Amino acid sequence: MAEPAWKLFDRVADEYDQVAPFFAEFGTAIMEVLDPPAGCRFLDLGSGRGALTAPALARGCVVTAVDASPAMVKRLTAAYPAVTAHVMDVQALALPEGGFDLVGSSFVIHVLDDPAAGVAEAYRVLAPGGRFAFTGGSARTGGGGGAPSVADETSLGSRLNGLFGRFAAYLDPDAGMGRPVDAADLLEEAGFVDLREDSAQVAITFRDGEMLWQWAMSHGYRAFIEALPDDRRQEFYRGVLELAEDDRVLRRTTGVWSGRKPG
Repeated sequence: MAEPAWKLFDRVADEYDQVAPFFAEFGTAIMEVLDPPAGCRFLDLGSGRGALTAPALARGCVVTAVDASPAMVKRLTAAYPAVTAHVMDVQALALPEGGFDLVGSSFVIHVLDDPAAGVAEAYRVLAPGGRFAFTGGSARTGGGGGAPSVADETSLGSRLNGLFGRFAAYLDPDAGMGRPVDAADLLEEAGFVDLREDSAQVAITFRDGEMLWQWAMSHGYRAFIEALPDDRRQEFYRGVLELAEDDRVLRRTTGVWSGRKPG
């Protein structure tokens, strides 16, 4: 049986986004898309170490952050004492209805056991007229887990995708982490209107293949890697090292899907 997602993130909390600021850079880009005003009551669902929280605070938002990983919440609270942070299941929020103007979730919804429950909870805690936005794993646009739309097959991002694709054949069907979701369906079923699809991009430079490997082991990719048979894991490791020999810049684009709560 696969390890619950929050337990893996609890294990990697010390290293999460410390090898390379991948999620922090995405958080800044996503917040630029959302553009909340100062004073906005913002809820960060599945906050990790604060990729969305930090830029929301910088814009003057009043931030509440929740994550199922105690280790993540501990580190977020230490870094951002102004935030109200809770260890909490985003699929069953112990928060009152209508308390937030904006809810955001970065690369979380598609790793939930019940993505629809997470989106429904976001709807419940939003004030009428508030907006929910999330990234990662939409089946409708093919952007699984923040995968890029990269035309150049020689790019680091495309070759990394190809490596994961080749080794997926060695996994049990239930191994790894996250499944594609249909963003529009989830939003519509929860009751959201005025659906939008924006995008956010990052470009992260890696010193060498070893840094790329350490980064892959510091977040959700680790579930995929640990699920590989031992011999294939070593082969995968060697493949990652080779990827950064020519191109050391990882470029990623993700959809930012959002909907408004009527009112």
